Amino acid sequence: MRLLAPLAILAAGCVAAPALPPPDTPATLAAAESAFAAQSVREGMRAAFLAWLAPGAVLFRTGPVDGPAEIARNPDPPIVLDWRPAYVEVSASGELGLSTGPWRIRSKADPSRPERFGQFISLWRRPPGGTWRVWVDLGIAHPGPALWDAPLEAGFTPPAAGAGSVDEAEAAFARLAHASGHAAAYAAWASPSVRVYRNGKAPFLGLESTLGSPAALGHAQWTIDRHETSQAGDLGFAIGRFGPAKDAKAGDFVRVWRREAAGWRIALDVVDEVKAK
Repeated sequence: MRLLAPLAILAAGCVAAPALPPPDTPATLAAAESAFAAQSVREGMRAAFLAWLAPGAVLFRTGPVDGPAEIARNPDPPIVLDWRPAYVEVSASGELGLSTGPWRIRSKADPSRPERFGQFISLWRRPPGGTWRVWVDLGIAHPGPALWDAPLEAGFTPPAAGAGSVDEAEAAFARLAHASGHAAAYAAWASPSVRVYRNGKAPFLGLESTLGSPAALGHAQWTIDRHETSQAGDLGFAIGRFGPAKDAKAGDFVRVWRREAAGWRIALDVVDEVKAK
């Protein structure tokens, strides 16, 4: 991991991605995320999301939906939504990236209302010769501005050699979680630097914190619906459903996987629970 330079320097790295991108590629993703957030504050959430979502991008609204269509059919909400990247990571092939950090919302209709806070996770895609666009977006809410003042970190690591795929790793995690519980599954499959997000809680950063979190409690059935892997084979993600049984959905999940020296490991884990009616 390394700290990134100030945003003015970040923006200078925005160039078309070659097959093996330059070391400043995480900076170009951080600059894109920051520009996205700045447009949201300046022009409103709706305009910003329509500008930065890729065609077919996935948002979560009590389940995954077509992001551009969902945003387009609704009016701009009466809020100011602001956020910043606290951690970015880019595949060595330069076309898939992860950005995550804190968000905050204040009301336009009633500025006296307290701000709301949380964390977002965005997966970004960049086609050859193109620009970064959001491909998957999900977030959680929690009390307080956790990580708002944290320094910006970046990951840019060449892929480690190894066999297997993201869907195989996800399936092995799910089998162990169902058979032996979540604590055993995270202990076996999470990266030492894993980030785990659960609604109502500040981020759990690192394996020790994760194993002491609500995420490590109980058992569940995890069912993968979609997965993608970078061209370099070093970064990927899975989207799916979880619940007490295969056909009993408690919510949706996004898990980001990184190929490390020990093989595929969970880099980030976030769930979107189904709200009780």
